[in-house]
Amino acid sequence: MDGVAYASNNEIHVSADYIGNYSGDVKKEITGVLIHEMTHIWQWNGNGQAPGGLIEGIADYVRLRAGYAPAHWVQAGLGDRWDQGYDVTAWFLDYCNSLRCGFVAELNRMMRSGYSSDYFVQLLGKKAEQLWSDYKAKYNDGH
Repeated sequence: MDGVAYASNNEIHVSADYIGNYSGDVKKEITGVLIHEMTHIWQWNGNGQAPGGLIEGIADYVRLRAGYAPAHWVQAGLGDRWDQGYDVTAWFLDYCNSLRCGFVAELNRMMRSGYSSDYFVQLLGKKAEQLWSDYKAKYNDGH
């Protein structure tokens, strides 16, 4: 199996090779992976219209908020695009959620029937790209 794990048809598949070769705290890492994959089972994807990086970022955001972000993740404030995915997008979503408590849950709820880049404007009053600029500026200023 390529990769670490995947969710499909309400099942989670984890790579035995990944588990067998992992050199850190295996219990913590697998718990984090399972949280990420379980999120995919429950989250909405905008009927396939949402950016893949956002979908992966939401799953890693849940992992982050649950306290299972691994040490190998990038630091908050790094990355090239808000929808780069995984840890980069998780940290960005954490920032957005700090602007409006419950933002990620509301965004997920909105993605039940489709996806629009305007969802960020509706929830936070700014486009995702402007929020990304604000987020990057927060970390570049040393805050």
